[in-house]
Formats: sequence, structure tokens, C-alpha cells
Amino acid sequence: MSEKKKKVVGFTAGRKGGNTEIYMKVALQAIQQMGIDVELIRLHECDLHPCVDCTRGGCYVKGPSGCIFKDDGPWLAEKFLESDGYLLGAPVWSLSPCGIVTDFRDRVFGPKMDLAGWEMNGIPEWAGGQVKQRPGGLISVGGALTEHWTSMGLATLYTTTFSAQTNVVDHMNVYQVADPGEALMRKDYMTRAKYLGQNVGHAVLNPQIDWEHRWLGDLNDGEACPGCHLSTVIAKPGRDYVECVVCGRKGNISLDADGKMHFTWPEDNRDRLTMMGKFDHMREIARHTEERYEPHVEEIQEELKMYRQMEDFVVKAPSRTKQ
Repeated sequence: MSEKKKKVVGFTAGRKGGNTEIYMKVALQAIQQMGIDVELIRLHECDLHPCVDCTRGGCYVKGPSGCIFKDDGPWLAEKFLESDGYLLGAPVWSLSPCGIVTDFRDRVFGPKMDLAGWEMNGIPEWAGGQVKQRPGGLISVGGALTEHWTSMGLATLYTTTFSAQTNVVDHMNVYQVADPGEALMRKDYMTRAKYLGQNVGHAVLNPQIDWEHRWLGDLNDGEACPGCHLSTVIAKPGRDYVECVVCGRKGNISLDADGKMHFTWPEDNRDRLTMMGKFDHMREIARHTEERYEPHVEEIQEELKMYRQMEDFVVKAPSRTKQ
């Protein structure tokens, strides 16, 4: 019996035929040439409602199909689950990707798709046994002349990868590409997208390798964090270290004789990009509920009822007032 072909699914949040889609197609074509099936899904062509954060809603029990919204959310989740590799590309609008990326993240991924939670509580029946860690690649495309206006692009795309343990092996942060078809004028980025596809394809074809914390992108990328290969960090007065916004690693700061800043990043196998990091987070949430919430929940019921019934200054949207 022949082995089932591997498949990489790419999700694009850019416009049809736009610059983001061009780079995604270059990457997917490179993957296809490695003998891997590929699919490209345009998120803007999907009917996808924003998550309304139901309290332990139907999606926790039945998966995405249990959502109150009957749209393309369950189909997108199934496309992800049946894949062996993941690509996501999006244009940067206001420092970060367009809004459908977060709708996609919140409806398809999140706690219901958390592999660490599945380890603790058992694999849900709706997952159909499709439990695996996948390699992935991210493409952020901005039109600004510097990275100054694209700083939250890749960082936000990363948030779609946490729960399902998608191990990002490569990513590219594009800037100075704004006008229609301008992607084609940047041969450097075209080549980079091809290499990104090949890197993801290589990881898909070698599932025997643990791709957690393995980077196949440019080793001389000049970024601070060795975990996510970004330089988006939190620096607070009084500290001698920074925290990576994406993976949570802590790096020590030092200045050389020329006053230039350097970072030292201790090994951390419990950051957000690892299964152990997510396992710690799941236990952290459970401990909070058990120790801080449940012992006192009865104490707030009357006050909670008062605030829930307080509607005198709530303004209804026109769509909610139509007869």
C-alpha cells in the first residue's frame, strides 16, 4: 500500500492576485516541485465570523463545528488538521496584519486546538486522530520604506501557531512592496519566498526530526531572539534583561566598548514555542481557576448580576434595533 502524499496548506489574507499572494504562490510552487501536494486558501473569500468568546461554548466539546456561527470556520479547521505543513501570508495594514488573520486564529485555533490541553485531558473525538506537530512558514508583506511600520506583522502571524504547536522553520518580513504587482520587481524577495517554501517542504518530508526550535531560515538574519528570530522585545526600566514578545524568552543586555547593545539568551525549553511551555501554561490556567476563582465565585454572584443587568447607557447598533 503506497504512503499517502504529504500536503501543505497555505492561507493568504491578502487580496486576490496581490503581492502577498504572489509570494505565497512562489513558496507553494517550490513545495509542489518537491513532490508535495499544495493548496492555497484565500481567507477573504471565506465566510468567517469573528469569535464572540462563548463561555466554554460548543467548540470546546464538538470542535469548530460546534460554533454558533455556521460558516466556513469548521472547513478551515479541517483543512488545517488534514495538512502536514502550514503557510500563512498577510499584508500589514496598521503595524499588524489585516483583521481576518485574528478572526482566523480565534475561530480555528486557540484552547480547543491546544495540543498541550489534549495531552492533559485527552484527544477530543472531533479531532479524528489528526494529532501532529507541523512545520510552518510565515510571510508578512508591508509597503512601508522601512521595517518601522511592519514591526507587528510577523509577531501577530506567530500567534496562529502556538496552540497547535506549528513549528515555524522559516519566515520572511517584506517591506517596500506596496503597489500592485510590485512583488515581481523584488527578485530578492521572490528568491527568498522560493527558499522559504523549500525549507518548509524539507521539514514536511522529514517528520522524523523534531522541528521544535529548529530554524532553516537565514542564519545571519541579525535578529535578537534565537527562538523566534525576531527583535520584538519588552524592555522595562530597572531591568538588565528583555523579554521576547513572541516566545517569552529572557535575554540579558550588555554594552560593548563602542556602546553597542548585545544580548545573551540562555537556553529555554519552556518558552511559548515549545510543548513544555504550553503545558506549563495549561497548568497555570487550571491552577488559577482552582485556587483563586472557584473558592470565591459565590461571593460575587449578586454584584455580577447587577453589572450584567446594567443596560441604561448601552447603545444598540442600528442592526439590532431594526424591526
